[in-house]
Amino acid sequence: MAIRCYIPTTLSALRTGLTDIRAVAPDEHGRSLRGEEFETAEFDAMCIAAALASSAAFGTEESGSAVPLAEAGPAARVIVAYDAPESSSRHRLTDGFELIGIDTLDMSAVASFHLDEEAVWDEAVELARTAGAQAAEDRLGESDLLWYDVTELDQLLAEEG
Repeated sequence: MAIRCYIPTTLSALRTGLTDIRAVAPDEHGRSLRGEEFETAEFDAMCIAAALASSAAFGTEESGSAVPLAEAGPAARVIVAYDAPESSSRHRLTDGFELIGIDTLDMSAVASFHLDEEAVWDEAVELARTAGAQAAEDRLGESDLLWYDVTELDQLLAEEG
């Protein structure tokens, strides 16, 4: 059985290929939940991944506490919903959540992509310049990520490039 996890990254990093990936997932107890409780645990894992991506993009992560991204600087964040093998390495991240280690991204195991709305990302970048990284992260935290099907990746990459 696969572990649904959430990879914080960027479209630019996806274009060049991800390796040595760290993703966020509910811990074993969270994965055993059902119904609304399970959906809440999954949503919270995605939100943690999104916060880690924001921190890394704006350079506010503490050394060793955030999931490293493939590139530095404010590059638009994307969260990849991914079904990692049960045999993947797992380490406690925080109460109820784990970091899942993934050696190489298998595109057939990608369930979906979640991106910031372009206008919201642009606002966050401007806030980072004028009011600081924390203001940018707060703005991103106020908005929802847009859902994209795995079949839309080529189009998303073309639009970015």
